[in-house]
Amino acid sequence: MYSIGKFSEICNIPVKTLRYYSDIGLLKPSYIDPITKYRYYDYDKIQTMKKIKLLKSCQFSLQTIKELMEKNDQTHWKSLLEHKIAELEDQKEQLSKQIKEINRLKVQIEKESSIIPGPLLSDCFMEKRKEILVYTLREKIKVTFIDQLVKKLFDRVYAFNLDIIGNLMAVFYERDLYQKEADVELLIPIKETNKIDGCIMLAGGTYACLTVKGPYSELDAGYEKLRSWLIEQNLSPVGNAFEIYEKGLVPSDFNIREIRPDLNRHPSEFITKICVRVTKNDH
Repeated sequence: MYSIGKFSEICNIPVKTLRYYSDIGLLKPSYIDPITKYRYYDYDKIQTMKKIKLLKSCQFSLQTIKELMEKNDQTHWKSLLEHKIAELEDQKEQLSKQIKEINRLKVQIEKESSIIPGPLLSDCFMEKRKEILVYTLREKIKVTFIDQLVKKLFDRVYAFNLDIIGNLMAVFYERDLYQKEADVELLIPIKETNKIDGCIMLAGGTYACLTVKGPYSELDAGYEKLRSWLIEQNLSPVGNAFEIYEKGLVPSDFNIREIRPDLNRHPSEFITKICVRVTKNDH
């Protein structure tokens, strides 16, 4: 027979736990010395302990394990174990689904981190632009609500039965994505129409431009590059720069009555053109 200490080592069970199992009648020692009160366990108790550990690892309560050990009913054992197997199989299926979803999310995150290391900026270039008629809407809004302002603009375009002939544009008079509010003016090119409030002529002339491929949160990098280039070229801006949303904010095949952000396009694929009218500085 084994002393409680040796039995503890063989079964990898703390002595304190063995004493507790003895107290609740789950696993009593094979022999207790009447003089020293030392507890001893025989070889058969090792097999019993293996059963207890297995059942406990399968989430059976100690009370249920004790009842099983006491009854030793083979039919009851079989029924209970089959039920536990079915329960664990169901958990296994659920865990398998969760693992697949987590792996899918992991791949998506890795893909996004590799896709969007930073914006792709084109070289700056000069462009001649003709004067065009635009319908405008200017408000102070939270930057996160710009899609609501876009919808409001297109609601008015629909109400006035205006014909759109170009991409949506915007001027940020206060361009700071960290501010609670921004002063934003949306512009949409339209065909000549009877004069209505909100229509203005966007001046033609020589413009400095560049395109940014990437999410709108990265547009500041484009503005900074354009500003630096103007200094290098001895050019001065005339008026405010504006953004042209060539791909991203609004789908190309949008329904004017159901305008919403283009959710089918990944932010890494957005293409925005930044333009500012310029003049040559005098030497």
